[in-house]
Amino acid sequence: QFWKRAGDILQKYSAGGWNGSTSATKFQKTIPLSKVKAEIGYSAADYFTMVFELITNRADVNLDDLSGTELETAETTLFREAIAESIRATMWLGDTSRSGGYNTFDGFIKRMTEDVGNGVNDIHKIDIPADFSDGSDPDAGENLLKNLWNNASDALKAFKPQGNLVYLVTSDVYAKYEEELDSASLEAAYLAKQNGRERLSYRGIPVIDVELSSYLQKFSEMPQSFAILTDRRNLALAVNTTDFPGSEIRMWYNPDLMENRQRAIFMAGCDYLLPELISLATPATAPQS
Repeated sequence: QFWKRAGDILQKYSAGGWNGSTSATKFQKTIPLSKVKAEIGYSAADYFTMVFELITNRADVNLDDLSGTELETAETTLFREAIAESIRATMWLGDTSRSGGYNTFDGFIKRMTEDVGNGVNDIHKIDIPADFSDGSDPDAGENLLKNLWNNASDALKAFKPQGNLVYLVTSDVYAKYEEELDSASLEAAYLAKQNGRERLSYRGIPVIDVELSSYLQKFSEMPQSFAILTDRRNLALAVNTTDFPGSEIRMWYNPDLMENRQRAIFMAGCDYLLPELISLATPATAPQS
């Protein structure tokens, strides 16, 4: 829920009477959730030649069931990590109309691009130039971040003093901006070029690589480059579990197939909360699928 305070409510004092102002504007945003599941199965036979010969003298070894062993713990850890990464990738690139992977719920990119427009409640977008990566503009990365800021709404700019604004960019935009910083003729830039930079920022706003290049290459219908200026609290991921979904994994042993199985079922979804707190940049031409 969001509350917007009223405007100027001060009035000239009068001797009496009542001239009340309107109450605060209330707005509620609902994030749609989709039911998803993750399943994996593994057999003791898969590990026999690798590690079983090292622990055959232990009393707790079962040649069929891995329940309660270090191998089950390792598999569960990897399963949880896989769930976390799948949620992260879907949060950005999810598309329920896609026949391939990452289609359990719609991600930020699809929701934002579908809501681009000129209305009050639409997301306003600028274009990433076609020559962004060819080197014709030596300051293309900086200019892109600058244009995002210049075209941001007044409401978004007003959030800067709170310290939660962030540039979320693809790896090519991040690398281009970092390369431009390296070319600066300053001693600090010279040292940073040798030692590297732990993080980048522009005008005090962090620039973060969302690390989606390996996924974007698989989905040609998605913009291969993008940059977003927003308040980090404006992009929300929602799950219906009391803790992270990976903590609610059901594990059991199937004696018929001699296989240990793991399953996690939960609800997940994501959405942006307020469109005026987003400044979006994508390529000028729509990608061809």
